[in-house]
Amino acid sequence: MKPLPLLILTLCCAACADFPELEGSEPASLKSARYPKLIPLQDNLGPPIDPISEASEVEEELETRREELQKKADQLQSEQIN
Repeated sequence: MKPLPLLILTLCCAACADFPELEGSEPASLKSARYPKLIPLQDNLGPPIDPISEASEVEEELETRREELQKKADQLQSEQIN
């Protein structure tokens, strides 16, 4: 059997599934609850970040990591193998 007819048959069977209704399943207290108060996004996120200073910090971290990895590579290259 080819995959396409099998896929179509599977999708048809899945379409016939009986899903429970969600209407009426929530409690009455939820229906009468107030909508949550919205707050401005900037208040929640804090002050904006300066991209130039952040880029320099990331660059410094990457340079430090590169130097450490280079030292480790040099040590591994200089070791004697028995």
